[in-house]
Amino acid sequence: MKNLVVVIRSDSSPLMGEGIHVASIMKNLIIGVCMGVFLCFGGVQAAGAKDEGRPVEIKVEIGKVSEVAFPEKVSKVVKGGAPDSVLVEVLDHSVYLLPKTNPPADIFVTTTAGISYPLSLRISKERDIKVQVGVFHSGSPGSSSWGYGDVMDVMRDLLLKKEPAMATVLPQKGEVFLSNGQIRLTVDKAYELGRWKAYVLTARNQIKNAVIIPVQQITMPHLLAISTERDLLSARGREGDKAQVYIIIGQ
Repeated sequence: MKNLVVVIRSDSSPLMGEGIHVASIMKNLIIGVCMGVFLCFGGVQAAGAKDEGRPVEIKVEIGKVSEVAFPEKVSKVVKGGAPDSVLVEVLDHSVYLLPKTNPPADIFVTTTAGISYPLSLRISKERDIKVQVGVFHSGSPGSSSWGYGDVMDVMRDLLLKKEPAMATVLPQKGEVFLSNGQIRLTVDKAYELGRWKAYVLTARNQIKNAVIIPVQQITMPHLLAISTERDLLSARGREGDKAQVYIIIGQ
């Protein structure tokens, strides 16, 4: 499989990232990370703590991703330590953590309900793959669509070249999705999955110089996740002047 990079975003904007469109959940946050997120399966820990003053301990491992899910959408994340000690990505109700050094910075998460959750990160070989913090209610907005538990499940299928389960194929092949004079994105495949739409796009370089796919700068209403197979496009007309980009949009 080609080296993939993925950037995961909330509906409003990305919290952070280091790469291109889906460029690094951080360029090699996510394939070192992202594929960790996509392919890691494990138990779910319910932390149940909604006490704003008591830190929730999250067991993490350097170089591996842990997910922390909240009842409401995440609106802000603040690091309480060395900013480069842990990489953080936000997607809807979840925060994805990738520790780089020991000890990692503590994390303070604020949700759209105005609740602040302090997270204390502790390095452990028995890391928490997914932790649910707070009180969850069934049918949380944006938590799932059709047969998928979350957006990452859909993105995983797109990256593995699978057609999303139960999806309706939209007749948009060949349409120009986005163009900025340097890069043009055209639709290869488009799917509708309930409240989500998923796109497989081709990014083509339109100029005579190599160009980076500006994953971090691509914004659009209700953008949930974006990923690309390669961040750098060769000069127009040369081998490597195009790459696939994967986008998921909510309502």
